[in-house]
Amino acid sequence: MNELLYIIEDDEGVQDVYESAFEDLYKTKIFGNGKDFFESFSQEKPDLIIVDIMLPDMDGYTIISKIRERDERVPIIVVSAKSDELSFVKGLNKGADDYMAKPFSIMELLARVKAGLRRSKLLVKHQGDFVIDKNNFRILYKDKDLGLTPKEYKLFAYMLSSNGRTIPREELFKEIWGDEYIGETRTLDMHIAEIRVKLANAGATNIIQTLRGIGYKVES
Repeated sequence: MNELLYIIEDDEGVQDVYESAFEDLYKTKIFGNGKDFFESFSQEKPDLIIVDIMLPDMDGYTIISKIRERDERVPIIVVSAKSDELSFVKGLNKGADDYMAKPFSIMELLARVKAGLRRSKLLVKHQGDFVIDKNNFRILYKDKDLGLTPKEYKLFAYMLSSNGRTIPREELFKEIWGDEYIGETRTLDMHIAEIRVKLANAGATNIIQTLRGIGYKVES
């Protein structure tokens, strides 16, 4: 029961339904308004979010838009009494992944939550002590975010996926820089140096090995 669900629902009766449905399956945090949700969201990211549309302080559409400004990948399921086609389309256009109408079937909700989590997990890869999180474009070492830039993330993720194989410099240039590469070979070395510093700060040493004149190899 590792997955964490955030639920934004102000109706106490529906809150009780959620608690009963997810009991013993997932960790859940239920919020009655958007303000409390975002306070928690800024401190800990959930694995999936369920949101109502009609809420006291800000509507669900606004909440979805604000979530997507901060996180493009976390699965969002709208569960709302607003079940007309226009509301459905608007929710999806704002960034929701799924939409269910109230009253809802518990079994159907559980199936949709499970499917949303499964799709999300396809974008998370474990490699030794590293986690490549394609949802948020970050890499963690023993649960610590390395804080890589987008280009560093792309480079190190590719290197990790080739674990144990010596990767020629030319291959790295082609895969990471493509047409942007004009011939400045120091670019690669500078990015590798920065990644090494961030690895060392996280307690990971001797991860990237240099084979002079050939390329690099990662041992995770």
